[in-house]
Amino acid sequence: MAVMERVAQAIAGQQFDLIAALLDRAELESASPAVLAANWPHAVHLLGHIYNKQLEDARFVWKRIPAGVKQDNPELEAVWRLLQYMWQRQYQGMWQAMQAYTWSPQLQPLMHALADKVRAELLDLLSTAYSTVRPAKVASICGLTEQEAYAACSAAGWLWDETKGTFSPLVRTTPVQEDGQHATLKQLGEYTWHLEQ
Repeated sequence: MAVMERVAQAIAGQQFDLIAALLDRAELESASPAVLAANWPHAVHLLGHIYNKQLEDARFVWKRIPAGVKQDNPELEAVWRLLQYMWQRQYQGMWQAMQAYTWSPQLQPLMHALADKVRAELLDLLSTAYSTVRPAKVASICGLTEQEAYAACSAAGWLWDETKGTFSPLVRTTPVQEDGQHATLKQLGEYTWHLEQ
């Protein structure tokens, strides 16, 4: 099965996290030095990395794209602007970049999924960063209207204080799990300590 068919299936099946790996593998396995020529799904490739929060990888894909392809593709340029805003964590610009362009039917599901994912991550970040927050602040960071921000905070279970006009995010009670890198670093430290004894 051709890579473009697998990418189309991943998009149709909402398996957006697979897209970047599929395209990276196809690029590496290609015998053609001009694999990133005009018929390559450049915008999908960049968005696949952006969706997986692999912003550095997306930047390297951008650098490998031929200059002529970059100039002749307004959708690719729109994805590049989005990547730049995300790289700099300029959330208002990021939301404007997402909403300012009319995305192709191929990119629309991926763009909607990216917006939902980023919005959920930002709400989670806000819940750890603020003890109280106004709906206007949530709206500006999450690319929502104030009414949508109010609804999103209410849906997340945040407590509304009518007198102050603020939400109080719920405090997390789930313990933070160690990731593999932290456990490996801890084990390496223990070995080093043991060798020094």
